Amino acid sequence: MSTRSRLPSLALAGLLVLAAFPAAAAGLACPGNGKGAPDGPLFEAIAKPGAAAGSNRALHQAVKRLRAEGLSNGAIIDHAVASYCPLVDRDGSLTLPQKQAALRSFAAQLTTLVYDPSQDETRILLDVPVSTALSDQIDAAAAKAKESRDAWIVRTLEAGIDGR
Repeated sequence: MSTRSRLPSLALAGLLVLAAFPAAAAGLACPGNGKGAPDGPLFEAIAKPGAAAGSNRALHQAVKRLRAEGLSNGAIIDHAVASYCPLVDRDGSLTLPQKQAALRSFAAQLTTLVYDPSQDETRILLDVPVSTALSDQIDAAAAKAKESRDAWIVRTLEAGIDGR
């Protein structure tokens, strides 16, 4: 089975493992109780504020280095999640569900990065609630442009950002 065909199964397995971690009363129950010794460059890459796994070049380099040192993909992911979890847990601005969502998102992005290193960028899924009326408007605009909903949204976002 190719790496690409295993990716969805591995990502799902990783997310299920994360979902299995019980939440502690005051926060996340991090692997190793949040006391794992962080890897220098890996930890520094993870600790960058606001750096999503897919767009974090330092994280890409740290993953390449760990792979070259002989760590398995699973060990790299375990190590990174164990390093990231205490950082998220200490963020007092997040509720427990937001912390859990941030950890799941990081793990999903990292899994894609680790198991598909040929990608220049990992695509990051944005989850933004919109009203039913706006959703209908998006569908209508995409149909009018003869594009898929997703293609229309990406093109519109890119145009909006480039137009600033």
